[in-house]
Amino acid sequence: MALSVKERLAALPAEVRSQFLAGQPLEVLAEMARGEWWYTARPEQIPPAGRIFVYLFMAGRGAGKSRAGSEWVADQVCRHPFDRHGVPTEWLVVADTLADARTINAEGPSGLLNVLRRRGIEHRYKQSPRPMVVLPKGARVYFLGADTPDCGRGFNAAGILCDEIAKWEKPYDTWFEGLLPALRADLVDDIPRAFVTTTPKPIKLLVEWLARDDGGVHVITGSTFDNASNLSPTILAELRRQYAGTALGEQELYGKLLELSEGGLFRRLDIARNRVGVEGADPVPDELVSTVVGVDPNLTGLEALTGIVVVARSRDNHLYVLADRSTQSSGRDAALAIWRTVADYTVDVVVYEENLGKRYLKEVLQDSYAECVELGMFPRGSTAPLKPVHAKHGKKTRAEPVALRSEQGRLHIVGHMDELENQCVLFDPVSTRESPDRLDALVHAALHLIAGERRQMRISDPGRYAINLDQSVYDLSRLL
Repeated sequence: MALSVKERLAALPAEVRSQFLAGQPLEVLAEMARGEWWYTARPEQIPPAGRIFVYLFMAGRGAGKSRAGSEWVADQVCRHPFDRHGVPTEWLVVADTLADARTINAEGPSGLLNVLRRRGIEHRYKQSPRPMVVLPKGARVYFLGADTPDCGRGFNAAGILCDEIAKWEKPYDTWFEGLLPALRADLVDDIPRAFVTTTPKPIKLLVEWLARDDGGVHVITGSTFDNASNLSPTILAELRRQYAGTALGEQELYGKLLELSEGGLFRRLDIARNRVGVEGADPVPDELVSTVVGVDPNLTGLEALTGIVVVARSRDNHLYVLADRSTQSSGRDAALAIWRTVADYTVDVVVYEENLGKRYLKEVLQDSYAECVELGMFPRGSTAPLKPVHAKHGKKTRAEPVALRSEQGRLHIVGHMDELENQCVLFDPVSTRESPDRLDALVHAALHLIAGERRQMRISDPGRYAINLDQSVYDLSRLL
């Protein structure tokens, strides 16, 4: 563990420490006395120079992430009060909610206001109409909640602090739709960039950032215990006792990104091990006894997908995911996509969720099926093969039997379906609020097929039953 200047100085013998302090200018001693960042920060808390676009501080709770973010914002605002055209710069501090941004990132012990006060930087803090800090030269720092993906719209940001991004409701959409387009200020001899803090969870955005090898993302790691000198020894001992050796401890205390969090259901290793239909893997069985399409309807018609996933069952009761035909559409367009999928895969039934507002889908599906009949896709006189399901249980409870099949080696993805696989692996039913449309469609189809296993006909040896034709009365029902 790398130590701060303060920690290294404290570890020196008293004579050496006194000699060192005696040789320092008064202004340096004053900065040390008030705890300036160069003195108290651990080396990893200060991001390196360069054309790095995202500083990703991924560490355990209490590792000093929020303080590092506030210090970075203060540094950047002082360095770039104006853009290249002489316009005062705008900076964004975004947390899960506006309340978090205000109470933690603005007013909290590690918040920007305390950093500015300690540094003696003149500023005004305004809470209406939205929390912001205004500096003497006109630069502004706005505090926002990531309540909607569009939270950054309208800003011409020179830099963004994203605090605890794994907690956000829609981190992927918020980054790409709201914040990334806002990072467009033209700075003098620098680029706009983001400082991102988070306790690691296997969300899609973090996985993609960690996979980049172009130098655009610099990862800072650390654990709760790296910051032990600033935390309660009693609490640290209790955390060690409670979480030592657990997956949750690895994630929450040591800042390790686990592929599968405690609340997760599917494991990528199982999906890879059970994959079929690719080079070096088993082929898809020739005979599949039942094929269904699972559908998770798109209620909004805007950002959400209509989940459309094709699943089949073999005679030995293994499930095969044949296709992910999910589409960024709703209503008639989505219904036609569903029926095209039915025609392409000779599907027996369409299983769709009809909860609450989703009940409108039956009528849309029936009308679009009639269109497809007129086009010759299905026989005249046939009716739409629909099976509504009502989701009485939570997503975790519904998905558990399907995840168990994957763990048992009885759920196989045919080929590669990256987006569906990512939803299976990254979906945390405990902490996330996102709706996993592809996964929901898979679960609807798979549960229907699993229930069908119990409905299979049992054929017994008729020789086991002897009928005495001399009997005057016998009950045929016993033979059925």
